[in-house]
Amino acid sequence: MEAALRRQPAAFGLARRERLGKDAAQRPLTHDLPGVGENFQDHVTASVYGVTDRPISMMGEDKGLRAARHGLQYLLTRTGLLTSNVVESGGFIDTAGSGRPDVQIHVTPALVSAEERKSMGRHGVSINPCVLRPTSRGKISLRSGDAADRVVFEANNLTTTEDVQTLVRGLKASRRILRAPSMRELGFTELAPSKDDMVTDDALERYARDAVKTVYHPSGTCKMGKDRMAVVDPELRVIGLERLRVADASIMPTVVSGNTNAPCVMIGERCADFILGLEQAAGQAVTTTRSTTAPQERLSLSQPVR
Repeated sequence: MEAALRRQPAAFGLARRERLGKDAAQRPLTHDLPGVGENFQDHVTASVYGVTDRPISMMGEDKGLRAARHGLQYLLTRTGLLTSNVVESGGFIDTAGSGRPDVQIHVTPALVSAEERKSMGRHGVSINPCVLRPTSRGKISLRSGDAADRVVFEANNLTTTEDVQTLVRGLKASRRILRAPSMRELGFTELAPSKDDMVTDDALERYARDAVKTVYHPSGTCKMGKDRMAVVDPELRVIGLERLRVADASIMPTVVSGNTNAPCVMIGERCADFILGLEQAAGQAVTTTRSTTAPQERLSLSQPVR
């Protein structure tokens, strides 16, 4: 009997029928939803690297006695390097002059390679402009009916002219930041994309395509909505099925213009409210704070980057 059960074809769950891989004809589909796995979006970046001869970065701080000292300091005083999230600064800038930020910059006090995210062996800084509202769309599908098989993943990053142009403008802004007087005072010079002050857009585009990497904000493959490609409805219920909801970044019709952690927490909490039958009061007040400390140095990043 066990042998007979093993011979039965395992059913696929939720999928777009034409994305089921080589075993689609042999395995029944539980529920055909054309939007499953479609609409993939992610924030991507390409780093501008600055190097300095001064020992002021995080290089080597995770090794040997230094690492032990940092660990002990944190355990005893809850202070020191281990209280940092490593992304020490950042910002949102409008590179196109549209009145709305289109690039987010993350700055890390270390040189981190694009390929393996490892130290590059020198003291320096990584300035990372990311495309906030990508127009490129990817997809994910099954390779076969074997759950152990790797999926077929086509991210399709930088496949639209808009995304390429936005990242190039972000690289230009990041290079200007690296050349600011305060950075010069710390001995920083550019390692990549180029040591030259003047670099063509074509050269920056080539660099962007070679150095592009994810910011780890994958979203959109089970989008919420009411159209044909929607996978969940506005209460996060999988369309056409009962007792199943999705509550993560995959339900975003378009990826948020910023980090995804807090929105995902909100999505999970809202889904819990739906399940419990609770209704949140509309129009709750949002408290905002404004820094009273003026920056010592201002860069004209609000203007279009030429």
